[in-house]
Amino acid sequence: MRAIKANKFIESIITMSCVTIFLLMSSTGGLSADDKPDFLISKLGIADKLLDIHVEDLDLDGLKDILLIHRKGLSPNESRWISIFHQSPNKGFSPAADQSWEIDTLAVIMDTGDIAGDSKKEIVYFTSGEIRYYPITGSFYETSPSVLFHIEGMMISPSKANIPLVNCVKDWNDDGKDEIGVFKFDGFSIYSRDSSGSFTSENMVSIKLDTSVRSWGIDNYDGFKTSGLTSFFSFPSINLIDYNNDGRRDLIVTTKDRLSVYLKGKDGSFSPAFEQEINFDVRTKKEKIEGTTHITTTIDDLNADGYADAIVTKQTAKGLTSLRGVLNIYPGGKDSYTNKPQQVIISEGTASAETMIRDVNGDGRLDLIMPSVKISITSIIRILLTRSLPINFNIFLLNEDGSFSDRPDFSKEVKLKIDFSGESDAPALNFEGDYNCDKRKDFVYATDKDELSIYLGVEDDKKLFSDNSVTKIKVNAFGDLSSYDLNNDGYSDMIIHYPQNTDYEGMVTVLINLGRID
Repeated sequence: MRAIKANKFIESIITMSCVTIFLLMSSTGGLSADDKPDFLISKLGIADKLLDIHVEDLDLDGLKDILLIHRKGLSPNESRWISIFHQSPNKGFSPAADQSWEIDTLAVIMDTGDIAGDSKKEIVYFTSGEIRYYPITGSFYETSPSVLFHIEGMMISPSKANIPLVNCVKDWNDDGKDEIGVFKFDGFSIYSRDSSGSFTSENMVSIKLDTSVRSWGIDNYDGFKTSGLTSFFSFPSINLIDYNNDGRRDLIVTTKDRLSVYLKGKDGSFSPAFEQEINFDVRTKKEKIEGTTHITTTIDDLNADGYADAIVTKQTAKGLTSLRGVLNIYPGGKDSYTNKPQQVIISEGTASAETMIRDVNGDGRLDLIMPSVKISITSIIRILLTRSLPINFNIFLLNEDGSFSDRPDFSKEVKLKIDFSGESDAPALNFEGDYNCDKRKDFVYATDKDELSIYLGVEDDKKLFSDNSVTKIKVNAFGDLSSYDLNNDGYSDMIIHYPQNTDYEGMVTVLINLGRID
């Protein structure tokens, strides 16, 4: 057990409040009234350190499979591996992988997609000069890669310790087939098949990258030593969404509080240069000088009217007790965005940079869930004594006129158990799932280290979730939880992994909903 000094403890509370907890999602399954389990639990194991999880029906059998990226060994002799777990009807997943192999040492980033035209999902990866892939035959992959085509992109130096899963292989031009997006220093190119089936057709989109170069180390000025050099090339967020309600999904590229729009033509290609560029400019002059404000722009169609809406979130923190979130809402329309936001939502003591956008009540409109944590000396003492962190989830429903209420329509307070050892994950928490198939989002969180509780969404003027949990599931509940419908039965299932807990870093827990919750 590691001792935490006072200042380090405060830093850990702030970090957990503002970042970690709200990125973690969890859910679990217990016993129904007739003592039959509500979830089928499978525990998957891989060697050493789990790096990433990908969930998809890889072999086209109607059931989603789990692809794990993990690392074996220690530096400088580590290696990266793929392990595939196939789902069996009514049996869940086996604890050991159905297939596992070492990833090409030249691979830089990876994705899955149908690049062979058989609707199954090949594993595609980028090297410094080629796009390569692992073909799939039946339900199993060939572990010797094939070269798809040669390309010079910005994927230059592979990491021996990591390989990101990046969603770059998908139907970019909406022709029903997957294309490959290639990241370049001068922009983004989408490669599609020509008449022979080869990936030779290029749609180049010019995108400016954020770059940073700095030196490090101490130069002794003797002419024999050069300081180290660090360089960063940051690619912006790419959103594929209909901007102008013409039925075609456009590219909207966002960086902080700026966006650029690349419209899609009737032939499925995007304009090579941006057709509109907008700077929402939500920071004050002082905030620009200080440079401590965290800004993100989220693009979504909140009211399903065919126009992409923008939510520009500004998160500020001035000292321990002064956390403040400002959400600027810019509705999309035929005349683009207005100069000023249609609505500004301010929340004190919040982690609004982690605001979730979900259709909470099943009315077809996207709502806002803003987690709020108020930190004070009194609250820190209370946290120390109770070993729990109170979080208030403020929920703003989108009205029929496209606006949100000035104050939360509903609030849900939970007290998350806190492990002060520094060797455990944060408590699991999730608003994604629908566990009784009623089209309403349900709320799941860790009510104890080994207990997940599900609170169903309800139709009530005073609350969105039931006061009492419908089920409690005995499972390691301190971890990162995500919700999926793994077997396409309409009931949400769950996957939990444990990135911080070294005792569980090679374990993934899968909970398949048996459809008994009502």
